[in-house]
Amino acid sequence: MLTNIYHITYTPEIKEVELFFWGCNMTCKGCLCKRTAWDFLLKETKTDLTKPPLEGMAKPPEKFLELEEVLQILDKLDIKQITLGGMEPTIDPMFPEITKALHERYGSFNVVFTNLYEISDFKDTDIVVFGLNAVTDSLHEDYCGNSNKQILENFAKVYQQGNKLGVATPFIPGYIGIQEIENIAKFLADTSKDISYFIRPYCVAGDNPWRSPDHQEMDEAVSTARKHLNKVNFLYGDEELKFEVITIFPDSGSLTKIVQG
Repeated sequence: MLTNIYHITYTPEIKEVELFFWGCNMTCKGCLCKRTAWDFLLKETKTDLTKPPLEGMAKPPEKFLELEEVLQILDKLDIKQITLGGMEPTIDPMFPEITKALHERYGSFNVVFTNLYEISDFKDTDIVVFGLNAVTDSLHEDYCGNSNKQILENFAKVYQQGNKLGVATPFIPGYIGIQEIENIAKFLADTSKDISYFIRPYCVAGDNPWRSPDHQEMDEAVSTARKHLNKVNFLYGDEELKFEVITIFPDSGSLTKIVQG
């Protein structure tokens, strides 16, 4: 059966696969797929990242994979962890079947990035990473196009079900800024001070007036969150890539042609 998976990358040194899913149930203004549909850590996508941000979404992929095709590709790799990301993996009707197959076939540690707009079957998910853009409802609605009321309720349900949770937020100076980072940290601390919280710097994407944060701003955001939470991680956004990431599907030659148009 056809999945929403259109792109697969691999980091050999740490034996990690990332599956990229197309399609989403939110319309975030800073979605990275307004910059590129492909893994931006690849050497093949460097040209894509030098282009001005798109006003709309990147061009949809032309090829999607059957689950059996995905497994045939992954069979060739030595795998420890599989990350399901891209846009929104959980809207794929095959999502529970995909995670189950990954567990059974590879014994992989499955990490899913999701907006929790809807709750999926996380039985075969080892960590649910919740992309929480704002707890202030008006800000969330402006950035994402919808209220966060149901999302926050779903977060509580998933936590209560015993799923291991992480949370990630884009830090956008002057918009999703220091005050909102603190609002989010306080909200999470009301559930557990030991929830892992990742603050990522905004990557310029979409037709927006915002900029990426500098190091001092990131330090302030992290320091603010750490007043309330015990496990806060971050990136400045200009770090050197520690391990090489390679494209498995499409292959390097095909992806270069797609990116260069």
